[in-house]
Amino acid sequence: MPTSATGISNSTQLKTAARPGGFTLLEVLVVVLIIGIILSFAVLKVSDRSRSETAQQEAERLAALLKLSSEEAVLQAREFALQLTAGGYEFLMLDKDAWKTLQDDGLLRPRRLPAEVTLSATIEGEATTPQDGRDQQPRIYLLSSGEMTAFTLDLRDAKSHYRLRGEPNGKLVLSEPEAAP
Repeated sequence: MPTSATGISNSTQLKTAARPGGFTLLEVLVVVLIIGIILSFAVLKVSDRSRSETAQQEAERLAALLKLSSEEAVLQAREFALQLTAGGYEFLMLDKDAWKTLQDDGLLRPRRLPAEVTLSATIEGEATTPQDGRDQQPRIYLLSSGEMTAFTLDLRDAKSHYRLRGEPNGKLVLSEPEAAP
């Protein structure tokens, strides 16, 4: 049997060269199955987490938007307001003598709360709730001087309760979650 310079027979080299490379169909299917199982567990974990943190996410978003609009009021020397609506909220800006909704603003656009989140408000010590068909909805004013209307907003879902409090000097406080009653 002829051998090559490396001492391996030519027939062995032919067998090795003739073997196709790659994976079999069975190996590929097993890998796809394992990836599918891992992804399904990841999706279930994320969806459970998002449902349990809905009120938290909304409270944090609202706090950040209030802080942003308060800073914009000072920087632009304009008056802003947060108007509570049935099922959501919207930001307004005083333009001449009329309040106008910021429809086209990417960040301060009108927003709807998820159905599982409820919002209740106390503005300047008076409990209030937004209602459809009402001429004037509850408003929190954000002034160009850095001051704001004193308020407390409670956001609740089935599992948690978050409180966002605004002080007249412009300070915002988001409380730690409490157990929902």
